[in-house]
Amino acid sequence: MGQAKAKQNTQAKSLFASLLNRLASVKFAVALVVVIVVCCVIGTIVPQGADAGRYLARHPKSAARFDSLEKLGFTHVFSSGWFIGLICGLAASVAVCSARRLGTVRRTTGFSRGRAFGSMFTHISFLLILMGAVIRGVWGQKGYVEFHEGQTVAQFVTGQGPQPLPFSIHLSSFEIETYNQKSAPSLAGSALLVTRPEKNLEAAFPIKLGVEQSFDEFKITILKYVPDFVVDTQTHEVASRSDQPRNPAILVAVAGPTYSNHRWLFAKFPGFVMHTPDSKATDPSPLQMVYRDDAMRGKALPNAPIKSFKSTLQILNGNTVVKSKTIEVNDPISYKGYTLYQSGYDPNDLTYTSLQVVKDPGVVVVYAGFWLMIAGLFIVFYLNPWLNQQRASKCAVPKDSGTPAPKHANTRQPECLHT
Repeated sequence: MGQAKAKQNTQAKSLFASLLNRLASVKFAVALVVVIVVCCVIGTIVPQGADAGRYLARHPKSAARFDSLEKLGFTHVFSSGWFIGLICGLAASVAVCSARRLGTVRRTTGFSRGRAFGSMFTHISFLLILMGAVIRGVWGQKGYVEFHEGQTVAQFVTGQGPQPLPFSIHLSSFEIETYNQKSAPSLAGSALLVTRPEKNLEAAFPIKLGVEQSFDEFKITILKYVPDFVVDTQTHEVASRSDQPRNPAILVAVAGPTYSNHRWLFAKFPGFVMHTPDSKATDPSPLQMVYRDDAMRGKALPNAPIKSFKSTLQILNGNTVVKSKTIEVNDPISYKGYTLYQSGYDPNDLTYTSLQVVKDPGVVVVYAGFWLMIAGLFIVFYLNPWLNQQRASKCAVPKDSGTPAPKHANTRQPECLHT
């Protein structure tokens, strides 16, 4: 009985030793690295997570191909269990090598220990970088937010659906800058621009509902404002699709000695005028009117090459603004572990922008790994050669001075490195 148990223990130890040798094998580590690199290439080429859904929305014909990729796990490579398993396998290989290197450090002394320290630091740095990748794959999040100017959101969309945020994001403004950008017109606030070409008269009236304003021999009154104009083609009733100024319009009443009318003016389409059904004018209007709205100013995609696009954001904790910043590409804002990157815009609606939201709790571990790698490489390539040079100079044999050494003198020399 005792012999059988001893045999089982011996077999278990042999199996464990074989496993450790396999993990410490350079061929095994290289094979894992090659597989991981191939997976990373796939994850870079194939849209991942929420980006896959957005890609399908733009290219619905790719749905069948994406179904196959999703079944293989290629649409969420970096958060899939098999990819995290590969990273853990490589981390185990590095951990075994690091443990053996630590044993070498403990057994050696002097210069050999210093040389082994550099190699051990480099191994541990790889282990930290891989650990950071695993933390990101398990606990990290990545998605996007899409909203209009003036909107506030408290969630973002990922491949698993909407996810709540521990704070709110308010989009104060969105701006596109071009290389040949012209200065904005000197118009303070929204206004109604009125001209009478035959008399060379012009004026700008502020947008005030129900206030009668005089222009030459005419009386002008703004009766109604609609932020997102839509009209029922059957009943001809005007309504607003939303509270956002996506298609702002005003109803203007014009009264004069020989002319009167009610007309709708649109900030987004300055050349279009719509008369109300109950007040159609028989004569051409002697006045030309343009509705200029601050919310729509500069919201047409410019012809000049785009230099940058940026969003002015406010981070709110409840109703309190805790942080604000104008972000652009490669200049994000971070709060409570989440980072918001400027991602894109809609050329058909320049009050609309998209942000990428990333939560990566493993980034601190990855940075620690990079710093430790720098320290290890410094020891291996700079500190060790310098120490080796200093030791070699101490071990140089002095020239014979002709004077014999005392018979009982201490003739011990510093420990030298022999190659």
